[in-house]
Amino acid sequence: MYPAGTPLHHDYTTENVELVTKGCANMERHVQNLRKYGVPVVVAINQFASDSAAEMEAVKQAALAAGASAAVVCNHHGLGGAGATGLAEAVVEACSSPDRAFRFLYEVDLPIK
Repeated sequence: MYPAGTPLHHDYTTENVELVTKGCANMERHVQNLRKYGVPVVVAINQFASDSAAEMEAVKQAALAAGASAAVVCNHHGLGGAGATGLAEAVVEACSSPDRAFRFLYEVDLPIK
């Protein structure tokens, strides 16, 4: 555990596509789980100043390969609403997609017990 104020390790402040790719495993599993509901999945990729274009592309490709209908680089925390317009457009497109047929993963008439 690092005390508050400790600078980030250089692995997190310099380009490291391999590390980013390894970190995508959790996101990929979430995309796969969400697809089970029969709806398109849009992944928001938060971009920070130290993130490289290659790292952002690695995350985008991993999301798409996992089944996301879109993966959009976002910079809303740096640019406000203007940094999230691409994400909003992708969500609107996903909501309008014919590739959506929500389904529960269980029988809804099952008793609570």
